[in-house]
Amino acid sequence: MAKTTKRKKRTSTRRSAGARKGGMAPWYVLGAAIVGGMLYMDNMPPGPEKGASAVRTASIERKDKDSRKVERREAALPRPKLAVGEKKAEAVPMPEALPAFSGKWFICTTQTDYCVLDGSTILYAGRKVRLADIDVPAIDKARCEAERLRGGDAKLRLREILNEGNVTLVAARGAGAGKTGAAPHLVLRGGQSVGHRLVSEGLARPWNGQHQSWCG
Repeated sequence: MAKTTKRKKRTSTRRSAGARKGGMAPWYVLGAAIVGGMLYMDNMPPGPEKGASAVRTASIERKDKDSRKVERREAALPRPKLAVGEKKAEAVPMPEALPAFSGKWFICTTQTDYCVLDGSTILYAGRKVRLADIDVPAIDKARCEAERLRGGDAKLRLREILNEGNVTLVAARGAGAGKTGAAPHLVLRGGQSVGHRLVSEGLARPWNGQHQSWCG
């Protein structure tokens, strides 16, 4: 009986040892699989972008393509060409505004501003101004004595009209200077042209672009 008991003990001891060995094997296999999977993931080549990053990249590429298309279309449009001898349009300078004046007028002898030079030329705010709408008899360059005398009358009468009250000047666009250094303006008093008054009194003629003789 003693021998039988010893054999049973040895047999059960071997079985428990084998069971312990067999029980750890699955864990070894699982650990090896995990390590192998990690190494495989580390060595995998990068795949295509996904999600928001891929959408954002595609949107940027579309915008770049669209902008290149617009640039090509603009480059293909024909550019207007200037004709031979044609110049680019330049900004026309606006005439300088002159202040209204209601003071006393003089004949230009010792007085050097707000004075009358002849029947159609005045000094106004430091500027030489020509009445743009009239032609009057000359004084210095008169062709005859009658013209010189008539020019003197127009000069004195212009001073009288200017001394009647407030005077305003309006630049006359498109009117030639007529006299060297004299800017053409309409001289107004009470909204009416001073030059028209001289015409109505027979001391001036309407301006037609050039000086006419008063000796006929």
